[in-house]
Amino acid sequence: MKRRKLGDSRKNALGILLAVLGIAIFGAALAGCGSNMGGPTPAKTTQVVVLLTSTANDQLSIFTAGITSIALTNSAGASTTLFTGANPQFGAPVEWMHLNGASEPLPAVSLPQGTYTSATVTVTNCTFDNVTFANQSLTTAEFSGGPCSQGTASTTVNLPNPIAVTGSVMGLSLNLQVPQSYTLDGSDATITPVFNLTPVSIAALPTDETNGKVIGVAGKVMSLNMNGTSFTAETPDGVSLTLSTNTSTTFQGIAAFSSLSANLLVNFDAAIQSDGSLLATRVEVDDATATLEAIGPFIVPVGSPGGFLMDLLEFNGCAGSSNTFCGTENLAAFQSNGNTVFNVSQQFSNVATLPFPASFSSANFLQGQNVSALTSSDSSVNPPPTNPIASTITLRPQTVNGTVTAISNEGGFTVYTVTLAFYNLFPVLQQDAASDPALPQLTAPTIIVVYADTSALFLNSGGMVNVGSLLRFKGLIFDDNGTLRMDAAEIYDGVTE
Repeated sequence: MKRRKLGDSRKNALGILLAVLGIAIFGAALAGCGSNMGGPTPAKTTQVVVLLTSTANDQLSIFTAGITSIALTNSAGASTTLFTGANPQFGAPVEWMHLNGASEPLPAVSLPQGTYTSATVTVTNCTFDNVTFANQSLTTAEFSGGPCSQGTASTTVNLPNPIAVTGSVMGLSLNLQVPQSYTLDGSDATITPVFNLTPVSIAALPTDETNGKVIGVAGKVMSLNMNGTSFTAETPDGVSLTLSTNTSTTFQGIAAFSSLSANLLVNFDAAIQSDGSLLATRVEVDDATATLEAIGPFIVPVGSPGGFLMDLLEFNGCAGSSNTFCGTENLAAFQSNGNTVFNVSQQFSNVATLPFPASFSSANFLQGQNVSALTSSDSSVNPPPTNPIASTITLRPQTVNGTVTAISNEGGFTVYTVTLAFYNLFPVLQQDAASDPALPQLTAPTIIVVYADTSALFLNSGGMVNVGSLLRFKGLIFDDNGTLRMDAAEIYDGVTE
């Protein structure tokens, strides 16, 4: 057996220790050198999705304002642009009344993390419409005023609290406060948009606009992507969005993703994902032959029987179209005939269970109902001698503002009796309908009966509804033999009338 001298062991241990220290110091020097070579550590970023929405009573029928730019300023005074109108994806003014109680997304952007204390939104081409009845005459008037037409108009953007941008993804709700955004004195109008900007936390499985889901967005399919599960659609406001699908995506009116094709007009729901992308949870096609879709409330009959005029909120299908009908502003006229199909938005799955006969047809097509008129008429090629024929007319959700006067229960639904303001479209248009007994007549034009089951989303403060509550109700509105009835999907805080 060999004997090792203690002195030799100490010398060996000391040598090993010095060698280890040398390697560590050399490694640290290399790491520092590499860091210097690569420059400063990049700032962390978050994928941010801006959600356009609005809050309004029923005073106006249309409010348009195109967005020129959106920028945030952080606590250090540095400004970051979230969106610029130079982006060719955003070529049309935004119509905000159809966003009352709804949200539509802008494409996600990468934003440096930090605390942001102010925001700047510039707008262009601001107008609004209202519908009135006076001296036995119905009038739809368009107003403009203020600096919006120059495209550099600053707006008021309220941040109730500084916005902390953090995490992998978040939303920002850009909410137009419609009543505070205009004044109207006779024929003199001023438009000065006021927005609230608030953060939206994105849920792992979003269910509504408060946690990252958008519902009932119109779009035109522009292309199918090579992966075979995603597509690009353009909204009527000119926003290009890429949407993925999966085995949970519900397809309505078509069998599956394989039935999608370029130029199809769709209505979709989508959930914001952890990387800021959009997952389509529902894709609805109401008419696979249609090339153009007008969306808005039915105002008055026009021309021959079956003709109707719409207050135009959105024109879907105009992307890349040469159809001169796309140049229509604010009003659009269509014709229905014996071949026109009347149907109800497939967004609602409980219509058959409502405790009243919820039907929609040419016989009870009521002035004030929000619809989409789909057509394949191409007025740029063969100008029609009459209004374009609507191949399909679909009843769409709409939002009304009113006060609850009674609460009851019926057939598994909570039933709210709601009083509308005198300027709501239904009572205004009924004054016009009174002169034509052939038109559907309402027995109480300022009263709507609202039905809410367990699928309804109570997004109002506290989630409670009491007699006297002023609320906004969003849903499908039916004419039930002269009584207004709504199948409610969402309930929000109301707006002072």
